[in-house]
Amino acid sequence: MHWDDRVYGPTTIDDPAILRLVATPTFQRLRGIRQAGPSAFAHPFKSVTRFEHSLGVYCLLRRLGASRLECVAGLLHDISHTAFSHAVDFLDETNDHEQAHHESLKPLFLNRPDLAEALAVLGYRPEQFYDDSVYTLLEQPLPDLCADRIDYFLRDGRACGVVSPALIAATLQALVVVDGRICLNDLEVARDVQARYADMNEHWWSGRVEAYIYNEFAEALREAVRLGALRRDDLLRDDEHVLACLRAAHSPLIQQTLARIAHPDPDVVAAYRPRIQPKLRWLDPLVVEDGRLRRLLSDRAAEVPPA
Repeated sequence: MHWDDRVYGPTTIDDPAILRLVATPTFQRLRGIRQAGPSAFAHPFKSVTRFEHSLGVYCLLRRLGASRLECVAGLLHDISHTAFSHAVDFLDETNDHEQAHHESLKPLFLNRPDLAEALAVLGYRPEQFYDDSVYTLLEQPLPDLCADRIDYFLRDGRACGVVSPALIAATLQALVVVDGRICLNDLEVARDVQARYADMNEHWWSGRVEAYIYNEFAEALREAVRLGALRRDDLLRDDEHVLACLRAAHSPLIQQTLARIAHPDPDVVAAYRPRIQPKLRWLDPLVVEDGRLRRLLSDRAAEVPPA
């Protein structure tokens, strides 16, 4: 499997067992799920899919010297994302601030026969991938770096024009692993990464337009459910299937909502009061400087627990 990755450039996967896993219908479903969710209606350049990102996390972990098990965990970390990614998190106002409803669905997807059989070929079991937090290179809580966070930042940032090819190259060059944690060994690169990540949060992930789009799209989903045109199980498929359900509802309200999302009115967005705010994201990465490990922003020695 060869492709020109927007972050890592020419990339190859030649492990037959990994390729078998990637070829399963359950994994291929991720091709049809936009990482930007309904925001891609308004911003077509947000073309990153969960499929692309999942392959990217696998490749980054491999680049960082992670075990094969952790690389597979990276490949599967988004396997349970529902259609339009985080859109489902705006349907239920009781969801927590992490907005990670898909995590509760992991056992359902990982135990699908096609995926379970492909994992067995690798010598793994579905339950080994229920909890990503046990893989310290793959996942870390904010504000730390981890393979998932680095890849979606560089990938989304490149698509949105916030991250340059030069910053991507410098970031990848500066990544190091210390005590099982991902750090940066270049202070200037760390500052640039932190600043660009803040830009992505403010303008593309958690800004007013995003809050408007996600909350309005949730209203369209609720109306489709009320009309019987959409079932919760439909969200376990892909974006085009859910979009077809919305269109099949023949609802002027839904169609008007989709039109507003595609062309957000700045005045409407400015006055909008969302039911649910998008998740806030920030970085205070670990930096190696003069042989010392510290936080970039707090400028204090970092306490890094054993991996």
